[in-house]
Amino acid sequence: MALYIVEHEYREPLTDEKHSEEAKRVDPCLAKYGVTWKASYLATDRMKMICEFESETSEKLRDALRRADVHFARMWPTHKYTA
Repeated sequence: MALYIVEHEYREPLTDEKHSEEAKRVDPCLAKYGVTWKASYLATDRMKMICEFESETSEKLRDALRRADVHFARMWPTHKYTA
């Protein structure tokens, strides 16, 4: 499985309620496409969020997010860096 970073940008600060709504929609879609959420990091102004996922392909991750109607700005493959 490969690691991917997904960057989300918001027009207004992300509320806890909006985040919960997205999570309820996306969780079943991630499972359907075999994608695993690993971690999320929300900016202190709540205008951007970075999420880490594990997936066989970027297409499966894109399909899962699109099926759940979760918009994202960018996605890129990555690996864990340890010094």
